[in-house]
Amino acid sequence: MDISDCSQLVQVSRNGVTESRHYGVAVVLDPDGSPLLSLGNPDALIFPRSSVKPFQAIASLRCGAELTDVQVALACASHVGTFEHQDVARAMLQAGGLNASDLQCPQSWPVDSATRTQMTLEHWPESALAFNCSGKHAGFLLAAKALGSETASYLDPVHPVQQAAHAVLEEFCGPIHFTGIDGCGAPAVQMSLQSLAQGFRQLVVSQQAEAQRVVDAMRHHPWAVRGKGHPNTEVIKRTGAIAKLGAEGVLAVAAPSGVTVAIKMLDGSARGTDLLALSLLRKFDAIEETPYRELRAQLQPAGATAGARAAGLQLAGTDF
Repeated sequence: MDISDCSQLVQVSRNGVTESRHYGVAVVLDPDGSPLLSLGNPDALIFPRSSVKPFQAIASLRCGAELTDVQVALACASHVGTFEHQDVARAMLQAGGLNASDLQCPQSWPVDSATRTQMTLEHWPESALAFNCSGKHAGFLLAAKALGSETASYLDPVHPVQQAAHAVLEEFCGPIHFTGIDGCGAPAVQMSLQSLAQGFRQLVVSQQAEAQRVVDAMRHHPWAVRGKGHPNTEVIKRTGAIAKLGAEGVLAVAAPSGVTVAIKMLDGSARGTDLLALSLLRKFDAIEETPYRELRAQLQPAGATAGARAAGLQLAGTDF
């Protein structure tokens, strides 16, 4: 994606003076997949990063991974690494006769500050369990075990689990143009923002068993998808929409009706993405007014004083 593909999506002002502008691409689809709104070029190619985890979780299920609902939700997660998140990932591994040393995602401190502080005070080391992708990796490992494939190479693009994930992504999102390496070591696909939006739309309207399993798990255990108080979790909990962030300013949100928003910020900033997505969903009556207002008040960055304007949609009262 290049600047020529982008529109101004968020404008941050202070005392009536523009202080910052965020450029990117956004697309809104109706339940049938027709475009309701495009800002910038929705055919521009992006790395959707962790936003595609629900599709990778579908692949793990199709490979035969036996997961409880909360474990399915964690396989979709970019979690903040609380002890609860780590416990779910640990239980997944133990069910397959595995442990944290089998995870090939990086060792990490939790994003959650309270958990990080406790681990530090108690002199616990960094852990792959605390890494935000540990659930996805645990799902991959259980899928490999279910297939009878070796686990040591589960991240190799030619491994049967990764081939299954690739197939699911093409089934739901359409053509994949390039595969690189994500920050967690797993294959990272490249697709258009339009394709990402179509994938999430299909995810929530699909009658396919594993897709329904993923959607239900995310709705029943939203805390596992990110963490209590965090945008993805709160949006899922309050609206029933399936919301999933990706690194570098990517966000996809599909309302229960199938109305879907996908956003990619050119500068990689997530500032304003959740508020913009909620505003666009509300514009097309995909979420109710009360949860919209509650979420808008809850998710605005705290302690700031600037107003935001998103792509010609005034986010009245939203302060950055």
